Formats: sequence, structure tokens, C-alpha cells
Amino acid sequence: MGKDDFNKLNLKDQIEFINKNLERKTLTEICKEIKISRSTIRERFLKQGYIFDKSKNKYIYSSEANNKAQKENKCNNNTKVLEEKIKALELKIESIESKLNNKDKEFNAIEIKKFEGKTVSRCYRVYEDIQKEFSTFCKENSNYKVQDILSMALYEYMKNNKKDN
Repeated sequence: MGKDDFNKLNLKDQIEFINKNLERKTLTEICKEIKISRSTIRERFLKQGYIFDKSKNKYIYSSEANNKAQKENKCNNNTKVLEEKIKALELKIESIESKLNNKDKEFNAIEIKKFEGKTVSRCYRVYEDIQKEFSTFCKENSNYKVQDILSMALYEYMKNNKKDN
């Protein structure tokens, strides 16, 4: 049988032809005879739900082989997937730990200049999310007064953005 004749057969007949010939030949030999690649056969049959069962040495509908294939593959696949997920989580944990360590150093490293003089009271409008962040920052650095933190922030901003005249 040639490639054209084989392709004209419906799928069930193609599977029947391959399975009958597998009793006396290998799949590679059959494919060479009909001049069609093994991958074409495999992909064509797989699309329709048929897989090659090595123990039976024939193509079978996947619902018959699913239980066996799933049992064998699930353990291997699950183990590999779990190992990959564990490695990814370990990397994330290390990253988070290093960030936390750096934050501790950063927060402990803030230096507030000792301002002297009279304090004045002013009312400024600030965006809500900025105010919340500032409030949180002040709570985290409760060893400083809010007026000192705000004064230092304004002082640093003015110093960094000063126009040279």
C-alpha cells in the first residue's frame, strides 16, 4: 500500500492497517513501506484520541490507555512539577528575606538632623495615599517626632532641588 492509498482510508481503517502490520513489523518499517513519517502517523492518531501502547504493541483509543498512562506519568510529572514549584518558592523566600533585611537596614539608617528654634504650625493639603504612607512611616520610626521627620523631608527636598543662582 502506498501513501495515497493509506491517506484515502478512514482513520479506523488506518489504525487497523497499522495494528495488523505491527504484529510482524515495527512501526518504522511500516512507515517506510507506505512512505509516510512516523510523526505524521503519531500526530494524526493522537489528534483523534489514539495512542501507542508499548505493552500491547498497538494503537488504542486513549480512554483505554488513559488509566495506565496517567498512573505512570502522573507520579513522574507531579514530582517534577512539585520540585520546580519548590525551587521557585525557595527563590522567592530568599528574595523576600533579603528585601526584609535590606529594609531593616534602610529604616535603621535614617538620620534625622536635630533642628532647633521655634516651631510653627501650618496646614497643607496632601494626597490621601501619600498621607497614609507618611503616617505608616512615622509609626515605623516612632523614635522620632513627626515634626522632625517632616522637617527633615522638606529640608532634604529643598537641599536636593536647590537652584543655583
